Formats: sequence, C-alpha cells, structure tokens
Amino acid sequence: MPPTGLGGEPLDIAEEDDPRQYLADWLGRPDNEFFAKALVNRYWKHFFGRGLVDPEDDMRVTNPASNPELLNSLAQDFIDNGYDLKRLVKTITTSTTYQLSSEPNDWNKDDKQNFSRYYPKRLNAEVLLDSIDQVTGTTTSFAGVPVGTRATQLPDNGFNSYFLTVFGRPESSSACECERSSEANLAQSLHLLNSGEIQGKLTNGAGRAAKLSGDSGRDDQVKIRELYLLAFSRVPTAEEIQIAQAHIEKSEQAKIAYEDIVWALINTKEFLFNH
Repeated sequence: MPPTGLGGEPLDIAEEDDPRQYLADWLGRPDNEFFAKALVNRYWKHFFGRGLVDPEDDMRVTNPASNPELLNSLAQDFIDNGYDLKRLVKTITTSTTYQLSSEPNDWNKDDKQNFSRYYPKRLNAEVLLDSIDQVTGTTTSFAGVPVGTRATQLPDNGFNSYFLTVFGRPESSSACECERSSEANLAQSLHLLNSGEIQGKLTNGAGRAAKLSGDSGRDDQVKIRELYLLAFSRVPTAEEIQIAQAHIEKSEQAKIAYEDIVWALINTKEFLFNH
C-alpha cells in the first residue's frame, strides 16, 4: 500500500527518496489538525498536570476535550505562528488560568477538569532529585557524565538511579506519556524518610547543614530564613522560626540539628509538590 497521511491522498514516493521527509511535511501542514492539537495538549498537560484531552495520548472523537474551543484556539495560534514552541509556552504560562491559586474555595473544590484552580502535582523525579541536591548543598553522581551534571540534564534514561526509578522516571520503552508516573507510593515515602542516599546528602561534610552549623558569623534566624527560601521560595513564619530555633537550641550538636531541619523541609508536601 502506498504511504498515506490520515485524511490525505496516497503518495507516490520514489525508491531513492526518504519517506520520513514526506511524513515531516505532512505533520507540519497547516491543514493537518492532528499534530498541532496533540502537541498543544501535551504542553498543557505538562504545565497543569492534566490535558484538555485526558489521558493526553487518547485523542479521539469519543474522548472530547474539556474545553474544545480553547484547544482549537491554542492549536490554531501555534500553527499561525510557525509552530513556535517558545510562544506556546509563553502563552500558557502568562495566562490567568496558569496563575490561579491552588487553594480551593467553596465553588471549585470539587472541580477536577475545568481548570478553575491550579491542581497541585508532585515534582517529576528528575526535578525532585535536583531540588533535594539544591537544598542539601550536594550533587548526585552519574556514571559516564561530568561531575555536577543534574538529573534534568541526563541525555537519556540509561543511567541507573534508584531514586529516579522509584519516583516514576519513564523507561522510554514506548512513546506513551503514560509511562511517567506521578503517583505517590510507600516506597517513595520510605526513601525520603530513611534511605542511605538521602541520609548521605544530609550528613555530607560539605553539605548545607555542615556549612550552616559552622557559620558562626550569622545568627540562627538568618540561616533558617535562608533554608526556607531555598526550599520553599518564601520566608518562614514567626512560628516556623520559633520551632526551628528551639530545636537548634536544645540539640547538643548544631550540625545534627540543621540536618534534622533540612530533612523535615524536604519531606513536606510544600516541597514535594508544585502548587
């Protein structure tokens, strides 16, 4: 059978021509509604945790978008601007919808598909590992890449990491986005609470806790504020400062006290979830 795009005419491709070029040309045709809608929907899922069509790979007539007009408008804007991905990202992230609070109210607390509020979602495995490294002041080593390479910079999924596996990194055995898991499970909680990997980051002699405990030039309140800014991008409340400071004062070793505080911060929902 001759190669034929969905809804298109059969193509007469010479043997010496690369059929992939014809496929790429068909994908990027302005009258091809499949490509633009599928890509726009995937980017929407990336930023909101749920696609306009959900599941995001199930694009069919009997699984319509929760907001067809929005999907069509985004897809048409994507086509009209030459498939500019940066513009698409800017359009989504500067929208009022993306900037809505994740705090539900009486009218939207039960909404799970109309995007009347932001739906909190757990950080992806690679982002979470890099975030823990950032707060603990350590790095994770991966064989075959330069020291200091972040998890989000790994070129493929061929790097062994129990952390990335247990937190849902996809194996890329298929093109389905459903391979990546954002579900929480007991193994993840146990790994964050008492694994040797996390313990090693907390107790590292060159890590954040060691540096803060050895910094005698600043008082504890300033150092606690620094930790909260690193972990949550916000300053601590008066109560949070009081609790942390009290723990430091009653501890016999300042380094262990700061390790406890860092451990507590990275195990909170505020740290683990994008909200």
